[in-house]
Amino acid sequence: MDPEDQNSETNNKRLNVEDVNIEILPIIYEIIRSVEKDNHHDNTAKTRDSQDCSQKVLELQKRLDQARAEIRLLPGIEYSKEQQLNHLEALKTQLRLKQELLQKYHSMVLRFLIRILANNEQLVQRLSESYPMRRAAQFVVRVMYSSKDFIEERKLHEKLSPEQFRTLMSEVAANFQNKIKQAHENIKGKMK
Repeated sequence: MDPEDQNSETNNKRLNVEDVNIEILPIIYEIIRSVEKDNHHDNTAKTRDSQDCSQKVLELQKRLDQARAEIRLLPGIEYSKEQQLNHLEALKTQLRLKQELLQKYHSMVLRFLIRILANNEQLVQRLSESYPMRRAAQFVVRVMYSSKDFIEERKLHEKLSPEQFRTLMSEVAANFQNKIKQAHENIKGKMK
């Protein structure tokens, strides 16, 4: 086989790290166990154990050669550590740029939808009459009134300092966000 054909064939047989078979510990264990056997009494047993041990050493050598060959097929093995780190940095930069681009398109789509909603009164009217929007509005009003009642019942607006009141309001806001997430999940469940 031509060396170029062999090299292209090697490139086509790329492996993943999970595919590499490097199970050598059982063989090493068997070799150590056969060396530790104490058969000093019988020469035939010694010879047989020696042959078994050499057979296992050959099997270990074969497995190591196979592992070396498989490791050479791993992608990126031909690059140095510095080249791999440079490639990793380039990939991180690409990921960051793609995330920024996605964010830009996302905000552009949102601006476009807001512009459509602002200029189309019929669409806004139809959306406001939809079930999810009515439920969201009911939920917001319910949370607002229950928060107001809670504060007035306990007369918290009189007892709390401005910082404590802000803390309480941030807790209410966090609770509100959790309720919105739950409502969103309920709506998703009903739509399925």
